[in-house]
Amino acid sequence: MRLLAPSLAALCLSAALAVPAAAQEAPRFAFFSINQLVRSSKKAGAIFSELEITGKNLQEKLQAKGQELQTLQQQLNSPSIDPEKKEALAKKFRDLEFEAKKMQEDSQAEYQRVEKKVGEAITKLAGPIVEQLAKEQKLQMVFSDQSVQILSWADAEWMKGFTAEVAKRLDASEGAAAPAPKPAAPKPAPKK
Repeated sequence: MRLLAPSLAALCLSAALAVPAAAQEAPRFAFFSINQLVRSSKKAGAIFSELEITGKNLQEKLQAKGQELQTLQQQLNSPSIDPEKKEALAKKFRDLEFEAKKMQEDSQAEYQRVEKKVGEAITKLAGPIVEQLAKEQKLQMVFSDQSVQILSWADAEWMKGFTAEVAKRLDASEGAAAPAPKPAAPKPAPKK
């Protein structure tokens, strides 16, 4: 058994020496930030605006429902309220509270659906450009801002460089700036 260890070490050493010089180069990689792309590319920004609009609309609806609940709560807390009306008001408040909770859940699901749709649309446009640029630069890996949450330090300008080039190429491409509008519903046939 002892004779096997030195020969195994010699075998590993000879294999390491036989590795071509190209394989010993430092790894080449870049950093891609979808957030930076959305801020710096007009096309990606136009697609992302759908998510911003959806978020704003959902937030406004939730705030209106919250205001309605707050008004009802103030009425319930009023010392001059008739006890018979208070019971009916309390029931209305519970129903409205349930509605608000359901609206919150539905809004969150809707936002996540649109977020996924927008992310996929941006990835569909930017993905081929990222791949082409990575091949041109002979990169072995491209990190995404979602995948480097454990990053302690990096050169900020270097990190922005790859994404800036993707944004420039995306805006220069012939692809659509935003998702195509949904086709209008067909007009009903005239009645005879």
